[in-house]
Amino acid sequence: MTYEFYNNEEWKAFSTKMQAIRKEQSSLGYKQRRLMNKVTDLDLVDDLLLYKMGDLEGQIPEKQEKQLRKMTGMDSECWYYKYDRCKDAINEVRVAKCLEVSALQSQIQLLDDDWKVLDKEQDACRDRLIKEHNDATKDQGLATASTN
Repeated sequence: MTYEFYNNEEWKAFSTKMQAIRKEQSSLGYKQRRLMNKVTDLDLVDDLLLYKMGDLEGQIPEKQEKQLRKMTGMDSECWYYKYDRCKDAINEVRVAKCLEVSALQSQIQLLDDDWKVLDKEQDACRDRLIKEHNDATKDQGLATASTN
C-alpha cells in the first residue's frame, strides 16, 4: 500500500504557500508587460518626434514660416527645440519605466528564491513523512508478528 503523503496537512501547507508565490510572480509579470508596452508606445512617439524634427531642419519657405507663426505663435526653430525637449522628456519616462520593470524583475527573482527554499523544505517534509510512515508500518508488522 502506497502512503499518500500529499494528503498530509503539513505537506499541503507548503503547496499553498508555493502557489501564492507563483500567483504573485504572475501578477508582477503582468505589471512588467504593461510597463514594457508603455515603453514601446513611447518609442513610437519618439520616432514620430524625430520625423517632425526632420521636417523643421533646413530652409523653411517664408510663406510656411509666416503661417506657422500666425497659427502657433512660434517659428520653425522654436518648434524644433520644443520637439527636442519633448524627446528628452520622453526618454526620461522610458528610462523610468525600464527601471520599474527592473525593480519588478528583482521582486520576481526574490519570490523565486523563496519558492525554491519552500520546495526543498516540502521535499524534506515528504521524505520525513514517508520515513515515519514506513517506520510505523514496520513497527506494526513486528508487533503483529510477536503476538502470534
